[in-house]
Amino acid sequence: MAPTPVLLAVLLACWCSGCASVSSVASCEEHGGLPDSRCTPGVVRVGVSLARICGYGYSSSVRPPESYTEALKLSQMRAYGFAGSPREYEEDHLVALSIGGAPSDPANLWPEPRSGLYDAERKDQLETWAARMACAHRIPLGALQREMAKDWVALYRQAAAPR
Repeated sequence: MAPTPVLLAVLLACWCSGCASVSSVASCEEHGGLPDSRCTPGVVRVGVSLARICGYGYSSSVRPPESYTEALKLSQMRAYGFAGSPREYEEDHLVALSIGGAPSDPANLWPEPRSGLYDAERKDQLETWAARMACAHRIPLGALQREMAKDWVALYRQAAAPR
């Protein structure tokens, strides 16, 4: 028995819960290092424990293949209206893998500029800091995930502030 169009739609939605986020929005806008929340709201991987996240090699074990992220980056660059070379952007997880971000969900990935005040390098620094804070139980994992999804630049400024 062949699947019905409704069943196919449901299966696609389950497979890719964030796919509609970019495709249903006519255009996306980057704002000072932040992705458009309509296109890239950030998504957390359901059911992953802090112990698993903090285990050796977690991020590399769940990172999607470059063949997937490069194709997605090109599509999202068009949605964001980014001109220039794909090398000028890093397809990055808004909620970092190191704190339980969803690895392959397009709603958690966006073409992050490699230049500018709040670029991919600063985001990478924040991801390292956030993982250390979560794994040391200094900041609750859920709080880090929410803040990174909402405004990673503000979280970066907070992390860089003198203690």
